Amino acid sequence: MPFKEAWNYALANSPPGLLSALDGAVLERWANCSGLYRDALSKINKAGVPGMIIKTPSGILRRSPLMDVIRDLALKMKGYEAEMGFTPAARSRISLPAESTTESDPWSEIAG
Repeated sequence: MPFKEAWNYALANSPPGLLSALDGAVLERWANCSGLYRDALSKINKAGVPGMIIKTPSGILRRSPLMDVIRDLALKMKGYEAEMGFTPAARSRISLPAESTTESDPWSEIAG
């Protein structure tokens, strides 16, 4: 299930402190778009270049509607990624809380 994979990937690879419980709805939308994007792209990749073009009932060749779906999903994902700090540019504008060394360093209690 690509949706769950995208969700788990985002949680596992986000910098500590980047996401909070309030980001769940945006992350859910991103994961859903990511799953649909992967499914649509997989169908195009399996068919190759011929999968990018369809023939209408009147015999006219045109771009596959899946190409529009892929483009639209990519644009939506880009917006969610920017909101959540998933892109390098977005992360450069976010200040994350510094990790405390005193909590994980028992020596600091002794040495001060």
